Amino acid sequence: MTGIFRALIVAALAAAMLGGCAETSLPEATGKGTINMINAMPASPSVAFLIEERVLGGVAYKVAHGAQSFDDLTYNFNFEYIVPGDTAPIRTATVFLDVVADNEYTFVLTGSVTAPDVTLWERPQRDWSGTETVFEAAIAHLSPALGDVDLYFATTGTAPVLGEERAKLSFGERLPEIDLEAGEYEFIITARDDPAMILYQSGPVNYSARVSYTLTIFDADASITGNISVRSISTLGLSSELPDANTMPTLRTLHAAFGTENIDIYRDNDFTTAIFSNLAFGETTLDLEVPDGAVDYTYTAVGNPGAIINDLNQLIPAGRRVSAFLIGLQGGESRITLTDDRRSVETHAKLRLIQAAANFDTMDLYLVDAGTDIADVDPLAANLTFAFVSDFGPTIPGNYDLILTLPGEKTLIAGPIPLDLVNGDVVELLIIDTVDPMIADVAVTRFQ
Repeated sequence: MTGIFRALIVAALAAAMLGGCAETSLPEATGKGTINMINAMPASPSVAFLIEERVLGGVAYKVAHGAQSFDDLTYNFNFEYIVPGDTAPIRTATVFLDVVADNEYTFVLTGSVTAPDVTLWERPQRDWSGTETVFEAAIAHLSPALGDVDLYFATTGTAPVLGEERAKLSFGERLPEIDLEAGEYEFIITARDDPAMILYQSGPVNYSARVSYTLTIFDADASITGNISVRSISTLGLSSELPDANTMPTLRTLHAAFGTENIDIYRDNDFTTAIFSNLAFGETTLDLEVPDGAVDYTYTAVGNPGAIINDLNQLIPAGRRVSAFLIGLQGGESRITLTDDRRSVETHAKLRLIQAAANFDTMDLYLVDAGTDIADVDPLAANLTFAFVSDFGPTIPGNYDLILTLPGEKTLIAGPIPLDLVNGDVVELLIIDTVDPMIADVAVTRFQ
């Protein structure tokens, strides 16, 4: 009986201890705070943002996740990325945070995705009553390449004057929120203490009442034409690029229409002066500066504006880089227009494919390790149709052979063409016709 009695006492004590632990180790929430994230790593892939082990979303460079509410408890916030070819994500950072009710937290990742610096912005949460006529604006300097600057944010047409700047900021600093009447404003960045040296100017932008904005300065990347990137980021996670009003977008044109004569290129039905003359098959213009907007770009026979080969209303977004491809056989030309994502990424290469060989309705594409026999290998892309276009997709670095064959066969159309890729490469593959209707060629363009 003594052993049984002792066992009952031990069991009772254990139950009491467990009960006590449950009561003290599971705190109850008294409210909610909001959580957000900004990816400010210029060469970063998309980064997964997690609360404990729950994925909240993927965040690309210059993008915010968008505020989400969570109980005022303690959490680990984790950040992960995936390298192409790997199946498991790499956890690159973890931040422990005790969330306080009615506070707003933003994690800002700078540096490199392999070893990021994580900064935490914290402020009281803004609650709008619905009758305010103002908006809220903060300014953040997240461009390590820019250095020390002065920042002006005023109604459209206000010239920068020393002493009237909103802030003097260095990399990593943030001007807290200010309230301004809703309306049209310009954001201007100048050299420190030199308002005459304008480094960036947004142009007129409308800001709505009862919205919180963060004007965020990032390093520019090769996808935009400006030397500085600025985005307006709202607490909802909406991230809008504000192009530099003092820089123009660019247009690059590639002549890939076999059998079509050399062309002149005219803009906006102005046939007095070509923006580029005598572009031959297989040739590419440089990035030509053009005004933004949607206007007609007309391709004509060289020296003969009346002999129109192709005419298309083409949209050129402000501050962006655009490529246009003239494709098809003589008499049946068409055009493909692409907005280029030329940003380099540190964890992989990027590859874009355009199938502009009109002599082939379909083909198979192989990208294999150099020297590989494709006899028993499946194509990377099967049945590529004429005019097929891909985005710049992530690609594992390596030394490859690029091979094209007839669909479902091993009959060579082109290749093997050596293609060496390293992390950070941004490469375009343009498949074009040759004088032999059974042979194609590949024009390889490396950006940056």
